[in-house]
Amino acid sequence: MNLETMRYKDIQIAEVWEDIRHYRPLVYQLTNMVAANFQANISLAAGASPLMSINAEEASFLASRADSILINTGTPSDESIRSIKEILPVIRKEKKPLVLDPVGYGASPLRISLVEEILRSEAVTTVKGNRGEMGLLGGEEGTVQGVDGYNCKDLEKALSNIVSSYGVVAVATGKEDSVAIPVPPSCFFLVLGGGSPLLPAITASGCAVGSLIAACSAVTADYGLAAITALVAVSLASEKAAGRENVYGPGTFGNVFIDEVSSLVKSDFYGYEERLNRKEEWRE
Repeated sequence: MNLETMRYKDIQIAEVWEDIRHYRPLVYQLTNMVAANFQANISLAAGASPLMSINAEEASFLASRADSILINTGTPSDESIRSIKEILPVIRKEKKPLVLDPVGYGASPLRISLVEEILRSEAVTTVKGNRGEMGLLGGEEGTVQGVDGYNCKDLEKALSNIVSSYGVVAVATGKEDSVAIPVPPSCFFLVLGGGSPLLPAITASGCAVGSLIAACSAVTADYGLAAITALVAVSLASEKAAGRENVYGPGTFGNVFIDEVSSLVKSDFYGYEERLNRKEEWRE
């Protein structure tokens, strides 16, 4: 796997973020009941128009009208699974960007079979999970406890396996975020540092990353660029939020984080290359 640290320029990332504000893309999010409110607020803060529904009766209709779609498997139910099966053929036929967040992959046979069925549909453009989930999905050792994922024996190999198996952009979030982007016949690998140790202390921070990747994917056909833009935005906003005087812990951080996402401007993204391959010392 080749490491190409300068493939994307900061101006490209900044323009993707500005395009969300300009176009206000409709992002259909078939997500989990725990995270939905936070994800909707983050999407709005970025400038997207979120549509949150798991109703199978309207799923195909909504998917056909959305600019991008997110599937999050955090709280699978009969209704949400039915909705997923309804929309996959629509997404594949209309070539819409689809972000899959395989929350809790490995925690139960149901989640394993559901995630693998979604990937086999060939409708997915980006898969984003934590290191444990992506490690297991990529055939390497990973640790998952409930919906929380921890370590992976060989993350780069796991992401490479996912890319080669499904032809998707593969993203693993954590203290450092890792991205594997298809470049046939292989792929290249990026590691981004930054962010705040308060991120893993709030529910749905990882799910919010999926929402932002979906929003970015709605305004660029380069899904690697979309993923990197979303990751840099989360790092920037979380660092700004953690530094605010009115942030005392996870509760206040969550609300201020939303504020900071809404306040990001083009110039904030300049110099993102400094985050490449940066190691963070904070513990998750």
